[in-house]
Amino acid sequence: MIDSRSVRILSSGYGDTIVAAEIERGGRKDYVPAENWRELEPAARDYLESLGISISEAGNYDCPQELAEQTRFGFEVFWAQSGLPLGDALAAWRRQVLGANDQSMFAIRHGISLRSVLLLEKHNRIPRDAYTRRELERAYMLPQGFLRAVLEERKSAR
Repeated sequence: MIDSRSVRILSSGYGDTIVAAEIERGGRKDYVPAENWRELEPAARDYLESLGISISEAGNYDCPQELAEQTRFGFEVFWAQSGLPLGDALAAWRRQVLGANDQSMFAIRHGISLRSVLLLEKHNRIPRDAYTRRELERAYMLPQGFLRAVLEERKSAR
């Protein structure tokens, strides 16, 4: 899904070694941790140590191909790579990754209103109600708080 050259190893200098995707968003680089970064952390540390880099050394490093191939990324990287508006990207994610072609069956299966799904996918409308956002995040397998963060980013851009 993501080009292995875009996968980086980020070391905090405080012991955390995170395998992340480097994505370009809004003219700036951003880093999105792999969903399985905790599983990959020992191998990433071993790799850095083989280069003579201590875990107390902060930095952003190339990730070896073998480790990059083991990463799993979620919707945020899918969206960034697609170049689509949020709603269109969620619709593509629902069909391609979640395997749910029918919006109404998707809504019924997850106990959310079809209207919420349609507003989100067709009109990029994120509900203000926190409960509805959480249910949509659960249905689309998004990180908790993802839609709230997008909503807040939109408000601050105004």
